Amino acid sequence: MQVFTFFCVERDGSVPRFDVTACADDNAARVRAGELFDMHRGCNEVEVWRGATHLFKVGAGAAA
Repeated sequence: MQVFTFFCVERDGSVPRFDVTACADDNAARVRAGELFDMHRGCNEVEVWRGATHLFKVGAGAAA
């Protein structure tokens, strides 16, 4: 298991909430990011980090 940090970024760039979750791999982290995005409708995107490494974004504001 690896520890990932998920930042819920709002349209104005603020980050009013975050989540730290252990996931098996990057794919499991992507699923968790999608769940958080769906759960927090104020989020424009969810940034996913592993330690100091930014991995990807999920959500409306995320680049494909």
